[in-house]
Amino acid sequence: MLKITNTLTGNKEPFGPLTPPKVKMYVCGPTVYDDIHIGNARSAVNFDVIRKYLAFSGFQVTYVMNITDIDDRIIKKAIDEKREYSEVAATYTKAYFDVIEKLGIQKADIHPKATEYIAEMIGLISGLIEKGHAYVVPSTDLGKDVLFDSPTFKSYGKLSGKNLEELQEGARVEKNETKKNPTDFVLWKASKPGEPQWDSPWGKGRPGWHIECSSMVRKLLGDSIDIHGGGIDLIFPHHENEIAQCEAFTEKPYVKYWLHNGFIEISGQKMSKSLGNIWKAKDALKDFRPEVLRYFFLSAHYRSGLNYDREILEANMRGWEEFNQTFQRIEEALTAPHSDAAVMDLLELRLAIDEVETKFKEAMDDDFNTPKAIAALFDLARETRRVLSQSARVTPGAKSLLAEVLEKLNLLGGLLGIVTTERASAPKEVEELAQARVELKKEKKFKEADEIRARVLAMGFTIEDVQGGHFRILPKK
Repeated sequence: MLKITNTLTGNKEPFGPLTPPKVKMYVCGPTVYDDIHIGNARSAVNFDVIRKYLAFSGFQVTYVMNITDIDDRIIKKAIDEKREYSEVAATYTKAYFDVIEKLGIQKADIHPKATEYIAEMIGLISGLIEKGHAYVVPSTDLGKDVLFDSPTFKSYGKLSGKNLEELQEGARVEKNETKKNPTDFVLWKASKPGEPQWDSPWGKGRPGWHIECSSMVRKLLGDSIDIHGGGIDLIFPHHENEIAQCEAFTEKPYVKYWLHNGFIEISGQKMSKSLGNIWKAKDALKDFRPEVLRYFFLSAHYRSGLNYDREILEANMRGWEEFNQTFQRIEEALTAPHSDAAVMDLLELRLAIDEVETKFKEAMDDDFNTPKAIAALFDLARETRRVLSQSARVTPGAKSLLAEVLEKLNLLGGLLGIVTTERASAPKEVEELAQARVELKKEKKFKEADEIRARVLAMGFTIEDVQGGHFRILPKK
């Protein structure tokens, strides 16, 4: 049975959707004022795997991920670059989709943009005013602000575990002298001259950040949904405020399961502009294959922090390469001549095949434990390479088992997105260099042999030594 750690309760709970087998899932997407960094990419990959595993498990998932295309940062970028805010948003929306496509992330069923749901936001805000949960205050010559009156929602703080009476105005709480209470937050913001604006009952203005997701969730998925996800930094105030807005208005539970992924740190430090250590996803994709980045992201549990430095990622790359070399070796064995007389030790391989899917599901059913799921796949790959390293030729029975291995690894590894589809054959020059290296090693000229290996690496291939003085040439990227 699938169990999920629910941020709302702090417990690992059996997963049961509101109307099985349907699952309504919403994840906070990017604010498109800049290229996304690897922390954003990690979140997108994590929820991509969660969505795909739910579908693999037989659930019918409707997946929505929003695009915040109006925001203070977008407006600032537009002013700085002397462009329209919509042009800035369009530029970085395209950049976002380019990155997720390269990372093998399946697009959401719906990617709603905030500016397409202004009418729904105005309707929700009006309803909150009518119910006594929001108030209007003077702001600019163009319009008025509307703020949520946080003490009117008695369970405010239940997601983050913060006590309303103890919350103080600070960096994560919007400052506004017109607030009744420090924890009140803006639902509608009056426009200043030259800013984007929409007509509303409170004059010219634009929505606050928190009201966007609430309005899109209700419009596209309904008053109550199964899963809401995002980064751990969104728990407070963003997701806390979403709950307050929706439940104050509908008087129904908003989300059954809240899922939050952890941060990526750069060499032990949180990524931040002030530290100058932001690593953009598009730059990471220039240095590493998409499958390697996915493997790196999934090598830690989605709720855990993940530390990046180049040595760690390169070590991950070597592990990923070894795993994917298994596929090429299997494909070579399946096309090789067979011998009915030769016998290979296949008992352990048979057991590994029989166990891999069970182990994989057990791991993923335990709060989407991708590190353990990957370990199950690596165990099968390792046993397969052991069998293939035997001197005996491949028998028909072995070929049948190897075909099963290939099917399992493609199915389960493909679900995680860590399997490459690229299989490159080496050019003649590389083959000749690899053969020359064998002769150099026989002559104990190891320095020269290493130089050849380096040349081959520079040409985009790697030489893998196998039993009996033989070698395999595999693509490296």
